[in-house]
Amino acid sequence: MSKLDSLIVLVNSMDSADKRYFGLHSQIYEGAKDYWLLYQIILKSNLDADSVKAEFKKIKPKASFEITCNHLYQSLLDRLSTKDVETEVEFEVLKAYQQALFLYKRNLCNESLLLIRKFKKITLEYELFSHFLLLAKLEIRIYNQLEFDQIDEDQLVRKQAKIESVSRQQRAIENHTGLYNMISLRQSKQGQVRNEAEKAKLNDLAFNELQAISGQNKDSFEAQKLHLLFQSAYFMKTTNPKSSLKVYYELNELFENNRKLWGNPPFFYINHIRGILNNLRWFGHYSEMPYFIDKLRHLIIEFPSAQNNTQPLIFIFESLILTDQKLYADALNHLNQKLDEITLGITNLTFATQASMALQTAIVYFWNREFKMALKVIRPVLNAGKPFNQLPQTKPVRFLNILIHCELGDHDYLESEIRSVERDLRKRGKLLKSEEIIFKSVLTILNETDTRKRNKKIQKQKEILLGLKDDPFERQLLNSFDYVAWLETQLK
Repeated sequence: MSKLDSLIVLVNSMDSADKRYFGLHSQIYEGAKDYWLLYQIILKSNLDADSVKAEFKKIKPKASFEITCNHLYQSLLDRLSTKDVETEVEFEVLKAYQQALFLYKRNLCNESLLLIRKFKKITLEYELFSHFLLLAKLEIRIYNQLEFDQIDEDQLVRKQAKIESVSRQQRAIENHTGLYNMISLRQSKQGQVRNEAEKAKLNDLAFNELQAISGQNKDSFEAQKLHLLFQSAYFMKTTNPKSSLKVYYELNELFENNRKLWGNPPFFYINHIRGILNNLRWFGHYSEMPYFIDKLRHLIIEFPSAQNNTQPLIFIFESLILTDQKLYADALNHLNQKLDEITLGITNLTFATQASMALQTAIVYFWNREFKMALKVIRPVLNAGKPFNQLPQTKPVRFLNILIHCELGDHDYLESEIRSVERDLRKRGKLLKSEEIIFKSVLTILNETDTRKRNKKIQKQKEILLGLKDDPFERQLLNSFDYVAWLETQLK
């Protein structure tokens, strides 16, 4: 991805709070800035990279586009990362460390030590062990500089013992995290256990995880969280959804009991709820989903700043519960009830969230055979330009667009669009089997005039798709839309 492509994606990832913060801290009152003009060009429309560059050169023919592009990119990183520093405890601690180091270099050692003592307590309270080690080592360094004037031998031994104790805890968590990452990788790449060899490797990993948890502080939030996440992944790999769901309830209780560690907005907790809802949906436990959707709803009340992250998830999962169960009329009623709310808030969302919202909205219209409305909804995503075609949220929208035009019988458009999508996908690697099947099925529906042959081919493709359902590589696309149900509608 070029620097301009990255810049366009970055600008479109900003929510309303990010845009407001950047506007207030960009010092535009000092006069017109080239980088601010470029920012406005990217912001005001869904132009692709070439169009953005042409528009800028038209207004500022003598300005250096490359320098302006780099300056805007760096300005966004500086401003928005500073915004995170103001709200996240982790960044606040790192800022305090920098200040303490600065004071130490200016021979203001006592002031530096006061800052270190304050934030060492905060790091332990929030289990930021690596941050504690930074501060504690700087503290010893300062005492050394002062020739240990303010500390005796017993105090030094206790401080060094604490550093060693926290170091062990940090190493244990890193080891535990590595085991969780390993089982997550196997879940993503291999899916469920398929033979005795895979089962033996999984059990070896589970034994190592039990050893890892046994050597850690039982009251540690991070250790308990990793253990429950590992267990959930283990039960999913061994096809035990009931136990996996039980673990998720325990994990949610753990989060509820450690609310101060959530942050504001509570991004990690929101992702935790999203993961639960995705797994409940995967196992078809739709009756369990409203409980966790309500958790998201309560977050909006408690953390107003989380609205742009939670409101779209609430709509999407409430709608998925209906479309997954083929309650298409109910899904349309639900959409109509939420339409004003969606339209009002859509411009404040990141592009990725807008794409996810557009996909689910278009799916509702699609299954209710309102194809023109479905096209209207996804058109802004399709017209967003080259940088956005590489985002994972765009691919299912492009496939749904193909199905809509297939239903409309737009033969000429489909042949060129299928070639275009296929070309873009091949640039990233080999086509997925499900992608090949969807392309073949659409072309069969358009070109095969013999009904008997047509039905035979579609039935064969449908059966292959059913067999791919549990393939972890195919899962993301197949989860985005019920292609099997659509092929069933094409059997005549």
